[in-house]
Amino acid sequence: MIYSKDLIGKKESVVDEVLLLDPNQIPLLSLLGFSAPIKNTKHEWNEDEMFATESTATNTAGTGATLQVTSAEPFRDNQIIQFNDELILITAGGGTTTLTVTRGYAGTTPEAIAIGDTVTVMYNQGTEGAAARAARSKVRVNKYNYTQIFDDTIDISGSTAEVDQYGIKMMYEYEKQKKLAELALSLEQAIINGVSYVSGNVRNMAGIRSIITTNVTDASGVDISLDILQDSIQDIWERGGMKGDADHRILVPATQKRKISQLFDDQLLISQMETKRGTRVSGIVTDFGEVPVMLMKNLKADEIIITDVNRLKVKPLGSRSFFHKYLGEVGDNEHGMLIGEYTLECKQEKAHARIKSLKTT
Repeated sequence: MIYSKDLIGKKESVVDEVLLLDPNQIPLLSLLGFSAPIKNTKHEWNEDEMFATESTATNTAGTGATLQVTSAEPFRDNQIIQFNDELILITAGGGTTTLTVTRGYAGTTPEAIAIGDTVTVMYNQGTEGAAARAARSKVRVNKYNYTQIFDDTIDISGSTAEVDQYGIKMMYEYEKQKKLAELALSLEQAIINGVSYVSGNVRNMAGIRSIITTNVTDASGVDISLDILQDSIQDIWERGGMKGDADHRILVPATQKRKISQLFDDQLLISQMETKRGTRVSGIVTDFGEVPVMLMKNLKADEIIITDVNRLKVKPLGSRSFFHKYLGEVGDNEHGMLIGEYTLECKQEKAHARIKSLKTT
């Protein structure tokens, strides 16, 4: 007869123990939790978005009939675009970066366009009785991230297991909990700072920092300000990232948390009976909604990340959520391992923002 207590290689789920760890150590993982598992080491999903509605000039167009732009995507023939108060008709070249245009459309006054100026799509020119306009469509984009393995080993000698130690009743279990905390921290670091990398059987996931590429603000060594925060949130709003059930958070390291609180020192009102002093900012009220501020231990001191937590999911590969496997006695040692395999699903990177190179002193 073989009894379960004698089995070697038994798998014991420890996911619940991960989420019971100190939330100050793994604040983002504690907030997100774990989502439904996936079935492939390359996790893929599709994203869709509307056509862009603006671009910038790459030539000094003045008031001439040719306009060159950085992106062809927004523009098509017989479309009205705007620069300042001037309306402009695209007569040819739509879908390319060199547009033939009629300036001063509808009696507006032509204005000199310089390199770097922004032109914005207004609407298509509609003509009564015209044939159907040529259709256009934007293909959905495939996005993906890789799973990453997080593992460590427990190895306790027979002598160590028998020696009495203050505060430790079961040395093996004590070591297991220590390793579990270390692996949870490694997963948190990967979620935030990971870079996508595959080489042979090695896979590393991309983290939030490397995924965010559109709304990135270089503060160039200045202090965080309300304007910088508002500008980043506006970038998200202008790209549609605040729609629906968005739940944005401002993730800050300790240094920037203190600086944000100091922004509002002069707005603190204290009654004569109050004996406490100081400010603690838990949220920023912006023109685009109130956004909570969350202290994140594992961020770089010079950066802030603004993220929609409803667009973030931490997903295990199949049944490979964190688990402990007891490997039995090897010689005079007790042997076991902790392992888990996860990836980060970060949807619509334009719904997130990063502020870097902030002043830290």
